[in-house]
Amino acid sequence: MEKKEVEAGGTMMPKATETTAAKDETFKETAELTAVQAETAEQTAKETGAEAADVRAAKDTKETVPGQDAEAEVVLQYRGYEINMETVNERIKSHYYAKGYAKGSIENMQVYLKPEDFTAYYVINDGVVGKVHLF
Repeated sequence: MEKKEVEAGGTMMPKATETTAAKDETFKETAELTAVQAETAEQTAKETGAEAADVRAAKDTKETVPGQDAEAEVVLQYRGYEINMETVNERIKSHYYAKGYAKGSIENMQVYLKPEDFTAYYVINDGVVGKVHLF
């Protein structure tokens, strides 16, 4: 790739198109490496007799795409206690399923936190209400 530069305020700067092209090339190389790694993992699994689920898990790993936002980890801290919101969601789902509802039947879920009562209240599918302890 020929490097062309443009003068900007007395300094030499690379053209924007070259920078974009370099980023695109890096992304393509990364995607190719990931595909090769997945194939290698599958081949190794076949040779060692690993479970098919392990191979699928290796293939299904979430790839980050440039410009895609990362998922947030939300943590509630209150009076020396701390809990991850993912843990609260799992507790709520377990409580809901323990009531006898079918797994996978959750269409929507609202969670209301009341840390002063150490409680998370929930509404599932616009009708099922309940509460779980936060800490």
